[in-house]
Amino acid sequence: MDFLQVIRRVGQALDAAEVRYALIGGFAMALRGVQRATVDLDFILMLDDLECADRILRHAGYRREFHSENVSHYVAEQPELGRIDLLHAFRGPTLSMLRRAEPIAVAEGLALPVVQVEDIIGLKIQAAVNDPERAAADWTDIRLLVETRARLGRTLDWELVADYLGIFGLDAELPRIESWYGKTHRG
Repeated sequence: MDFLQVIRRVGQALDAAEVRYALIGGFAMALRGVQRATVDLDFILMLDDLECADRILRHAGYRREFHSENVSHYVAEQPELGRIDLLHAFRGPTLSMLRRAEPIAVAEGLALPVVQVEDIIGLKIQAAVNDPERAAADWTDIRLLVETRARLGRTLDWELVADYLGIFGLDAELPRIESWYGKTHRG
């Protein structure tokens, strides 16, 4: 997948159509300081904007491979276009993620809205709960995000992280996650 080509093509079209979206997933992690291999692009977008985004993606060479209330998956015949996954925002937590997203420069003259680190952590918690086979990788991603934040000397909104854990009944995990930050921050 040619990430830069796809981001330019899709991001600019979404912006021109005033679609409310933000980058999530592995590419968002990279823009937040954690390098991790990824094979697709993941976005969160307002459910109300899904029809417009669908038209944009189809025009860009994608076809919708899967659709549910919560997500849509798009694939392209051309390998350089790869796969795009959309998380539909219509509930409180996902709507808040979109409101908190901030633009980050991706390339010369191109910035995309990217969700906050805490929101990536929340999505990783959800992914770990939803797919136990991937849980170890998701918890590793969470640890990398927390440790990177500490190394950079940037704080985390621990209340928001605790809220995400609480949604999934994982409140007891907060001290472990805080310890990752503390160990790294203390050097």
